[in-house]
Amino acid sequence: MNNENQWERLAPLRPDGTNLLPFPVNALPPIIGDMADAIATTTSTDVAMAGTSILSAVSYCFSGVYRMSAKRDHTEPLVLDALTVAEPSFKKSPVISLIKRPYIQFAHDWNEHNKQDIFKSQAERKLLESKLEALEKKKDVTAEEIAKLQTEISNIPSSNFRRIVVDDITPESLVSRLEENGTLLMISDEAGMLGNFSGRYSNNIPNLDLLLKSWNGETYISDRATRESIALKKPYMSICLACQPYMFDSMINNPVFRGSGLIARFLYCFPVSNIGHRKYDTQAVPETVAENYKKLIYKLLSKKFAYHDEKELYLHFDEKTYGEFVDYYNRRIEPMLLTDMAFCKDWGGKYHGELLRLCGIIHCIKCALNGVEPAENRVTLDTFCNAIEIGEYFREQAIYAYSLGDVDHGTIKAERVINKIRSKHITNIRQNDLYKLCRCTLFKNAADFAETMDMLEEYRYIVRNTSKGANNKTITDVIINPNIYR
Repeated sequence: MNNENQWERLAPLRPDGTNLLPFPVNALPPIIGDMADAIATTTSTDVAMAGTSILSAVSYCFSGVYRMSAKRDHTEPLVLDALTVAEPSFKKSPVISLIKRPYIQFAHDWNEHNKQDIFKSQAERKLLESKLEALEKKKDVTAEEIAKLQTEISNIPSSNFRRIVVDDITPESLVSRLEENGTLLMISDEAGMLGNFSGRYSNNIPNLDLLLKSWNGETYISDRATRESIALKKPYMSICLACQPYMFDSMINNPVFRGSGLIARFLYCFPVSNIGHRKYDTQAVPETVAENYKKLIYKLLSKKFAYHDEKELYLHFDEKTYGEFVDYYNRRIEPMLLTDMAFCKDWGGKYHGELLRLCGIIHCIKCALNGVEPAENRVTLDTFCNAIEIGEYFREQAIYAYSLGDVDHGTIKAERVINKIRSKHITNIRQNDLYKLCRCTLFKNAADFAETMDMLEEYRYIVRNTSKGANNKTITDVIINPNIYR
């Protein structure tokens, strides 16, 4: 078996996503499509990773301002939650960093420009609160005087330094940040902070309510004995995260995440790997592309922060496009809930809503580039076709994501062994020595490890030869299929 030509090609241990649709970067509007391409080029990564993350991040620019309307009693906010799942060394960090940079820069610039007004407003409120405190201590004060001053204080708009991006945050802090800002963008190359919401710091008691409500802007009320009640009328948060496969495995198999509907709210991206074939001397993001991207984000954010009406603006299809949307739902989306999406019905049930969100986001970006108001222009068939192209990519990714939820523990253990073999570049080894290398909490004992080896031999990742050694002791040699290094 030393001749590589005699070895069989390896079958994947779990569903293989390499034959899925490529990300349709050309369906993205100009500037953000260019930026996605440029990020993919400089990082030597699948453009799907940058394209997915850019869409999720830019959705923040429209949250709380616009909603996409189909029929009269069905509207969707322009919020996209996205999760990119990729192995270590996929360059998740540099991709996310390039995308979120203008959001951080804008918040800094906005705060610097407005800090005097912010300090003034805070000082005015503090003076009135001191005046109220003194007034309440007077013996001859009337209820009317106190009420008048309290009303005056309440009429001063809350003024705080603007926060756009959040990363590692607890549920309690998230309530405060959303109370101050109304909308937020959770963007990070690690999804570990979701553990904060599954009960990491609260005796394993999940606290997912605000994550769920901020996807659709539902009223959230927090009543705690240790503080005043907080009511968030329309909290919105776009979530753009990346994680390693082990983190996704824990999420998709977490009954709290799955049962609450959180898993069904994400758009998934499993980027194709270029590891082993990447080049260092790639073209950096062209200055014009980066500057155009920054200017677009600044334009969108400036308009968002200038909009102070609590009532959201509605976007509508033109008549022809609405008919196409209805037909697409009736003929394709609904039947697929019994076929392609039969085992991810929770995600599939939200698919038409995700398409509406994509339509609204693409429409708003196109309008910004053309200098027109989105709410005064109808969403066209061209935009709907763009949304379908992108939506079909995410539909296939979701089906693949849910199929991974059916992976058993035996497969996970086999993958860990393969990764250890690869890391040591082992070609042959004694089974006992391999067990010592792989010994961890995954394996109860040597017999448990042997079951994993049986599985790897069944899938032709290895071949084992047994012989007799000293004292008639059985020795098992493991020969590695060289195709695991391809």
